[in-house]
Amino acid sequence: MSKYPFQNIEPENIDELLKLSQDLSDYKCRLEAIKQLSKFRCKKSLRILYGLMKNDRIFPCKEEAFRALQNFGEDVKLPKKRRRKGKPIKTINEKLLVLHNSFDGDSYSLIDFKVKFKQTYPEVYDVYQFEKKTSFDSFIENSLKTIAKRKINHNYSVQILFQKTNESITQERIDLEYVNKQGGSDELIITKDKLIINCFRQSKINLNNIVFEESNSIHSQIIKSLIYYYAQSVYFVEIKTLEIIRLNSTNKEVVLKLPSKNLRLDQILNNSFQGVQLNISQIKNIFKKDDKSETLKYGLTFLLKALVETEPSTKFERLWKSFNSIYRYIGNGENENECHRVLRNYILNNRESFENTVDLVKDLSIEQLRKHLRVSELIQNDYDSPSKVVAFLALIYRYSDSFISQLLLENIDYQKDFLCSILAMDRIESKINKFDSLRNIFSENKNSTDSCVFYKIAKKHLEQNVKTPRRETKIEIIIFACIKYGYFVRNKMFHAEKHDLTFRFASNSIITELKWINEILQSLLIELINNNDNWETTNP
Repeated sequence: MSKYPFQNIEPENIDELLKLSQDLSDYKCRLEAIKQLSKFRCKKSLRILYGLMKNDRIFPCKEEAFRALQNFGEDVKLPKKRRRKGKPIKTINEKLLVLHNSFDGDSYSLIDFKVKFKQTYPEVYDVYQFEKKTSFDSFIENSLKTIAKRKINHNYSVQILFQKTNESITQERIDLEYVNKQGGSDELIITKDKLIINCFRQSKINLNNIVFEESNSIHSQIIKSLIYYYAQSVYFVEIKTLEIIRLNSTNKEVVLKLPSKNLRLDQILNNSFQGVQLNISQIKNIFKKDDKSETLKYGLTFLLKALVETEPSTKFERLWKSFNSIYRYIGNGENENECHRVLRNYILNNRESFENTVDLVKDLSIEQLRKHLRVSELIQNDYDSPSKVVAFLALIYRYSDSFISQLLLENIDYQKDFLCSILAMDRIESKINKFDSLRNIFSENKNSTDSCVFYKIAKKHLEQNVKTPRRETKIEIIIFACIKYGYFVRNKMFHAEKHDLTFRFASNSIITELKWINEILQSLLIELINNNDNWETTNP
């Protein structure tokens, strides 16, 4: 008679238990599977338990499987526990070295290493996790230190040769930050016809990975160096060759060259490029190793590609992606609305930095602005339900520019019914109180017997703005066109609410509109990037 009770049936979750018993990366999962299987004597349970007893590399798992089978009345014999001499797995150092090299010389954390260890060698990971227990982490760290001392150091030199001498380029040497355990940095040497990027790595990197793997740190240094080169060039210079050389301590060279028989060299820009007025001292922040550096890399790649794009809709997409990367950084990665709010405050608080962009709109007439902005469509699209009426009211009080107010005034009646129903809405005060500009207005009028009081107050506010135009508010046209209206256009295009705008037989009104927005957005982007030193001064 068995010592512990069990049922002669198949458990309902047998497939789940089978999967648990096959988790070679965690012996605790297998022990849990054995515990559950020991309650059910069936063909599948027996087969799983026999397999674990005979083959599991962790003795407690063998032992528990044996005891479960013995309890079922099976004629079994517990395999002897082998006394280990030396390392549990003889090739552990070789395996750790393979894992170390798989990071291609880039820095990694202990967690990164353990994740890859578990994925690549699950059984080995399991054995050492069991054997080392609480000293597992220190075992890995000490092993890697030993491996690093034995490794050959490798120097990598990337040499980019251009087709001709570029007289607009300043010759210089720049340190490129690179985060690793030893510290230090890479080096960029710029001449009028060549870029040389010198990097030191402890690992032997497959040179193809430098070309094709975007996550590779040397690949990233190449991209940043080309951005910096073209950012200060006033015309396009074609890349002639790109050569990557690996030199180890024995002075053995391995070379990969583009173009070659098997590898094509793509030109980043083209002859449409005519330079861009960027502050080079500000662009150097791209060579740091932080979130801003990555933002500049993303933003500048899209901006530079936009500069050579002749199709207005494609150019807008690239400009917007550049803009998106920047406002998400300035807005600290919050949701879109919050990022837009923070960016708006940043522009208003630093308006002296955006004089060139303001110059593009300061002499516009209301007729021209009305032609460029489909404000009625924006309002009907963005504020299409009573639940959005508070946001519309906040929009009205957000702008004081006479032209923006005029356009909103001309279209306020699209929202009249919603505005006249505010006092009848549930929990409306909590929504109103989210906006400082509306809190006092609501408090003063919430007991009014006139249901349309907020429609009348909003209309009067807009009329007052129209009557008293102020020059210093013209920057609000930039904010409205690029943030509010640009986001509306972006959503229509990216969510396929418009047909592909390149599929056309003539340059229609939307294309004309996009050309105007592109000019302003491009200028705004350049001035934002030129002042990236004070991005962090924004007060959310």
